[in-house]
Amino acid sequence: MSKERGETQLGCLVLAVLVAMLGYLCYRVIPVYLEQDEFHDDLLTIAGRATLQGWENRRIINRVLQLGVNSNFTVERKDIQVQHIRGRPEVVIVVNYSRTEEFPGGYVYKFFFRSVAPGLLGF
Repeated sequence: MSKERGETQLGCLVLAVLVAMLGYLCYRVIPVYLEQDEFHDDLLTIAGRATLQGWENRRIINRVLQLGVNSNFTVERKDIQVQHIRGRPEVVIVVNYSRTEEFPGGYVYKFFFRSVAPGLLGF
């Protein structure tokens, strides 16, 4: 009987370690996706303002770059596309961006995201 009892305790310990690891990963990964969602919402705001106020591409790109810095995402100028709808004042911003996170044991993971933000007039 003592042998079975030891295996049960070892199994519980392994399960507890796995649950703790999963909890830690969720603790580190979920905020990245929540911040990505907030970044996308802010990008929609920039696209909307650019559409309504007729911003030029340089101003839009500078705002997106500043948003990346403020949000701790890596955004490069070459990864920002500003598209204008022919015959309409609407602007669509397409951005590729990333975030690098380091985990225990020296493991580094780079999250890649792509957002498409249309600036609609609301008609």
